[in-house]
Amino acid sequence: MPEWNLHEPQRQSLVGVLVYIARNFRIVLSLFITVIAVGATNPKFFLYASFALGPLIVFLIVLAWYQYRNFTFHVSGEELIIHKGVFFKERVVIPADRIQSIQITENLFQRILGVVAVKVDTAGSKGSELSIKALEVSRAEMLKELLYEIKKIEPPDVSTDGDTSVLAEVKTEDKILVHLSLKDLLKVGLTENHLRTGIIALAFTFGYISQYQEYIQKYLEGYVDEYAEQVANAGITLALTFIFFYIIISVVISLVRTLLRFYDLKAVLKSDAVEISTGLLQRQRSRIPINKIQFVQWETNPLRRLAGFESAKLKPTNPVGEVPRQQVNEIPALKFYESELLAEGIFPGYEVPVSGFKANAMAYLRINVILWSLLILPGVVSSFFLLGWQALMLLLLYLPVAFFAYQYGKRVSILLNETYLLMLRGWIFPKRIVIPTHKLQSIALVQNVLLKRRGLCHLNLYTAAGSRTISYLSENDAIELRNYMLYKIEKYNEPWM
Repeated sequence: MPEWNLHEPQRQSLVGVLVYIARNFRIVLSLFITVIAVGATNPKFFLYASFALGPLIVFLIVLAWYQYRNFTFHVSGEELIIHKGVFFKERVVIPADRIQSIQITENLFQRILGVVAVKVDTAGSKGSELSIKALEVSRAEMLKELLYEIKKIEPPDVSTDGDTSVLAEVKTEDKILVHLSLKDLLKVGLTENHLRTGIIALAFTFGYISQYQEYIQKYLEGYVDEYAEQVANAGITLALTFIFFYIIISVVISLVRTLLRFYDLKAVLKSDAVEISTGLLQRQRSRIPINKIQFVQWETNPLRRLAGFESAKLKPTNPVGEVPRQQVNEIPALKFYESELLAEGIFPGYEVPVSGFKANAMAYLRINVILWSLLILPGVVSSFFLLGWQALMLLLLYLPVAFFAYQYGKRVSILLNETYLLMLRGWIFPKRIVIPTHKLQSIALVQNVLLKRRGLCHLNLYTAAGSRTISYLSENDAIELRNYMLYKIEKYNEPWM
């Protein structure tokens, strides 16, 4: 393995120029799409645009070269220092003690070139303060280990043989929580929330199409006039066809998304951290220190329960002032005994709390019935004057709405013992959240006029990884819970991070 002196300013791998070129072309891709859409209505526009294409390509290549050339980094004392910028030069100094996490990632293009990216997340900043786009694997690992050593944290056990597709060799005291096979991936994909996936896909499709609505109409308006009557006459057949394809497309999207995101996922529980390696096109590897994990949220659904597994989301500390972003912190397919191992590894001495307080189920029933009334009232009124049976069908929907709302409310509760707090929510899609009481940073009671009249309130729990809420608790129970947890926070004298 070559020895690099990371204490001297140095550049990335030379193939980083190609990475910057690909990145620059990807940024202007949306511009090309807009040019095509505009040019479709004016063929001469393509002729004018073609003259600018050559200089644009040259500019992007030259820009990539100077982005590579002007980017240097080195470690000085206990600081990581980088210089970057083409038109505006920038010097960034990152104290090692502010570093929250260091991730090594690689997309398909980087994998072909044999380089990886290093992303450094810091406290008190928004986003990744440093992203080195193209480093040799061994140099990336060396930088990562050096920064962890400066932070006085034991460097993660990682392989330096150039293979970033799997985690390092596991020590005997480490526990492999899960290593997903293709069969496991298929189960995860088939048990996703396809309704949510389909809605997101529809929203994305219609949102994207609406940007070019004017140009699309010019192509389709003749066909719409010709076939509009036939489409209208199709009626129920068209609706059923749409539902069928909606289901098929939603399932396919779920499977593809699962394959891309969780391909060859491997999660290892170490003595001081959880390491997760995952991804097909964008390979990511994360090390989440156990002391940074604020709480863990387990989720499941009927299909996953039938398959005998559930998913877990680890919630580490978010940098100050930053909106939580997508990280490699989800383990999508844990068998129930593996979930117990995870809980025991992250929360020493964890025992499931058995006593606590339940939410008011009738409050959930009332609010859902009121919201449902506001949604269907216009339809009931219009249907009543047209066809009485349609109004009756809409009114009958109150029964399942009320039933599901009440069943959901019955299962909302908050349990606690001397050390941990357990939140339970959901019926068909249950969630359970474990929070060490000393990790709580703030507790707030939320109550409006209507809630006060009924003696109810919401309890908001704030941690360094975000907040969670238990709604419609008895006011007396919420006050008792708040006082008890504040007492536990004040009593705790050990470091909490």
